[in-house]
Amino acid sequence: MGDARELGGPNGTQSLASTEKPVLLFMTFNASGHTAGAAQIAKHLHFNRGYKDIYFIAGPPFKSTIERTGAKYIENPHEYTTIRAQEGGTESPNHFELLKNVFGNSIVPSYHVLKKTLEDIRVAHPEPRQILFVHEALSQGLLPFYYGCPLPKGYTSLPKALNWHTSIYVCSDPDYPPFGLGLPYDPAPENLALWRSMHESSRSLWQGLIDYYDQQLRSIGSTKKFTEMPVDLAMDLGDVTVMATTPSLDYPSVTKNPKKFRLVGGLPVRELDKNLVYPPWWEELTSNSALPDGDPNKKKVVFVSQGTVHRAYHELLIPTIRALADRDDILVIATLGAKDEPSPLAEEDTPKNVRIVDYFPYEAVLPHSDVFVSNAGYGGFMHGVMNGVPMVLAGLIADKGDVCQRAARAGIAVNLATSDPTQEDVKRGIDTVLNDGKFKQRVLEIKEENEKADALGQIENILEELLRGD
Repeated sequence: MGDARELGGPNGTQSLASTEKPVLLFMTFNASGHTAGAAQIAKHLHFNRGYKDIYFIAGPPFKSTIERTGAKYIENPHEYTTIRAQEGGTESPNHFELLKNVFGNSIVPSYHVLKKTLEDIRVAHPEPRQILFVHEALSQGLLPFYYGCPLPKGYTSLPKALNWHTSIYVCSDPDYPPFGLGLPYDPAPENLALWRSMHESSRSLWQGLIDYYDQQLRSIGSTKKFTEMPVDLAMDLGDVTVMATTPSLDYPSVTKNPKKFRLVGGLPVRELDKNLVYPPWWEELTSNSALPDGDPNKKKVVFVSQGTVHRAYHELLIPTIRALADRDDILVIATLGAKDEPSPLAEEDTPKNVRIVDYFPYEAVLPHSDVFVSNAGYGGFMHGVMNGVPMVLAGLIADKGDVCQRAARAGIAVNLATSDPTQEDVKRGIDTVLNDGKFKQRVLEIKEENEKADALGQIENILEELLRGD
């Protein structure tokens, strides 16, 4: 990370060259879905809103991304092995082992790098210069300070923190279905009683993870025992928790405390990198989009992706490809989850209406798509919303089942209610979306709702609130 002298202005200026705005420090968990949105916010604040002194703690894979935002990159050394396929549901032993290895093991290194960075920033930017912290909700660095771990040198209290949450509303509140099970929202009295019972009984399943969190915190000097449900941490840390969504995309009354929880809308569609290298078939896609509606030569475009983490392609991507193999009226675009990843299908087994690329931005393909088939990662889901593309969703791991439920409830997707649908399930879902215009109409309405919410503007207003101490 370097010493304090390296933490002058991100562009090489003297540390106090920008006194009209506070110093901003971002920290994100080392995964694409947790970093991309925060990087977009940082870039906007730096280049468009005059925040010149921005520092950003992130994993090594995101160094170049962060540097393009105008922020000073600070390396978070914690890395985890991406799990290609997680077997079992949210309450399986494998699920809790994954949470321990991915999130529990990030607590100690994240605390150390955050503490050191705050100390270095204070040296480079002495008081009265103010500092604000943008904490991605699963980055773990903030957690230890809530349990009595030592403050950074030069601080009597932590900077005010905006907690940036990159998923649905999650909590152990019995007014909502338990997290991770993909249960529908129906607050009938019998369901409320069931949810309360499930929340109470599930604590024993989480106890091993709770104890592990406590061990990690004790190792760095905590003075308070950790007894919380880990799912609550995503919402509870920081001074204000900000979610990239609108009320239409979540359950009623999730903002019971509107001062603490803010639904600011989805982030705007990002501009494409001017150096983006397009696949050789790209002109075929854009030429198809340019044809007028009703032209007999115009094909429907189905875009399928499983994101960057749960990449067991036999579950969704391959069934989608095979379900549409005989459709001359459909062009299938499939993106994989890692650069240089080989196609899961041999060339001779790839249907003639399918185009596959290893890794490619959603915002490039979605404007040309009629249906988005996804395993319901929240980032991909919101890309679908912000591009106005109706969806077919199939996912149960982590938050995915709950994302599916919200999307179906909002009327913008067909929920296949499984992680591994059959070809017939996928085909039926796609045909339903293509043949019923209400899905497209509704997603365009919600897209407009999110655009009008002005996420970036609201986020800046919240930072200003924190600065004023409102």
